[in-house]
Amino acid sequence: MSFAGVSVGATIVMPPVLQAIGRVGSADPVVLLAGRNAMRAPARSARATIGLVIGVTLLVTFAVALGIMQHVTESTLSGQSGITPAMLEQQRTFFAQLNAVVSVVVGFSAVIAAVGVVNALALGVLQRRRELGLLRVLGLTGAQVRRMIVTEAVQMVVAAVVTGLVLGTFYGWLGGQTLLGILGSVVTPVLPPLTIAIVVVGALVLAVVATVAPVRRAMRVPPTEALAVD
Repeated sequence: MSFAGVSVGATIVMPPVLQAIGRVGSADPVVLLAGRNAMRAPARSARATIGLVIGVTLLVTFAVALGIMQHVTESTLSGQSGITPAMLEQQRTFFAQLNAVVSVVVGFSAVIAAVGVVNALALGVLQRRRELGLLRVLGLTGAQVRRMIVTEAVQMVVAAVVTGLVLGTFYGWLGGQTLLGILGSVVTPVLPPLTIAIVVVGALVLAVVATVAPVRRAMRVPPTEALAVD
């Protein structure tokens, strides 16, 4: 229910995160402008990123829950007599295979969400041709405009990934302990490094892919012609 509340209230949850991410590197005027562009329409930015937040949260939730279950199970088995290293290794293999299957199944939701983010970012660039033309007239080079748009996309995707990692870690930690019946005990969340790497690298690739084609198309239009666009 709380996750549903986060999803429905995306326009309340996401803008503060976007604003915080936008401050990183804001000493650079291009980065500062990118951050302000993302916050110029916070509701639109929130709606564009919440799908990716949901996908990352689901993926990380299952990864953390399975990591906790594996850790607790191995700790319990290690304290029992008659448990050999081969049996523990077999247990690790089982959890690794289970995590791979779950990640593939849940990953499809993240891929679908990523497609939505790509479409939203690409459409946003094409709708701002007049603005991009004005920036070029005011003195920004084509490289600076491209960097601004890519930075804006990276900021939005990073905000979604960070939010998803935080939510997924919390829900996975809570779910893992609930399934094991140890909710009253303190267990450190286990977040597989491979999951983090896949999510982060995938997010950065997504941000670049989402903007390359529309930026190239927008940059082909002369500034004077772009200013004439209604």
